[in-house]
Amino acid sequence: MNNALTVSNLFYSISGVDILKKLSLQIPEASYFAIAGVNGAGKSTLIKLILDLIRPTSVNELKIFGRQNRDKGCRDRLAYLPENFDVKKSVNGWQYLDFVNSIYGNSQRREQTRELAERLDFEPDRLRSKIGSYSKGMVQKLGLISCFMLDRELLILDEPLNGLDPRARYHFKKLLQDTKPQGKTILYSTHLLADAEDICDQFGILHQGEMKYIGTPADCMQSYQADTLEQAYMRCISGR
Repeated sequence: MNNALTVSNLFYSISGVDILKKLSLQIPEASYFAIAGVNGAGKSTLIKLILDLIRPTSVNELKIFGRQNRDKGCRDRLAYLPENFDVKKSVNGWQYLDFVNSIYGNSQRREQTRELAERLDFEPDRLRSKIGSYSKGMVQKLGLISCFMLDRELLILDEPLNGLDPRARYHFKKLLQDTKPQGKTILYSTHLLADAEDICDQFGILHQGEMKYIGTPADCMQSYQADTLEQAYMRCISGR
C-alpha cells in the first residue's frame, strides 16, 4: 500500500529549543490517523510542517503522496482545516463556500453541500446568514463543510472537534464513518482520546516533541496493560 504521508527524521526548533525531535511517521492511503497529545505537544507544528507553512530545521524526508511537500502540486490533492478556524464575519456562509470553491477551481454543488451541512447538524438555511451571527460551533462546522465539500483525497484537520458539543461530535464521527468506503485519507489532531478510539485506524501519541507510540488503539491498551485508551496514554507519556 502506498503512503499518503511520509515523514522521516524531522527536526524543528525555535531559538535553540527543540519542538519536534527525530520524528518519523507513515500514513497509508485510505486510512484514518489521529495524532493525540496535550496542548503544546507539537501537533499543530507538525501539521504546518507537512503543509510547508513553516520549514523544518532539518529533515530527511517529508512527502505527500510520494512527492516532496515543497512541490505545490502535491497539495492540490488535499484540504486543510486549521486549528482555531475563523473567517470574515461580514459574509454569509454561501459566500464563503463559493470563495473556497473558486480557490480550488470547483463548481458549487448546492444540493450536495446542503446535504453535507445537514449531516453535520448544521441547518442549511443558516448558510444565508452572516457568519458574524454564528456560534463558535457553527463556525467550526462551516470549516468542516468547506473541507469535505471539496472531495479531496487527503483531509488534514487540526483539532476538528474544537467548539463542538457532544451532539455535533457524534454527527462528525458519523460522517467520518460513512466516508470511510470512499477511500479517503484523514489525518487529524486531537486531545480527546475517546474520539480517536472511535474513529481512527491508527494513532500516534506525540509528547514533548517525540512520537512515543504509533499503532492501533487496541494495541496501545494491550501494550500498556490498560483498560482504557486514556489510561494507556497516561502510562505512555509517563514512561511506565
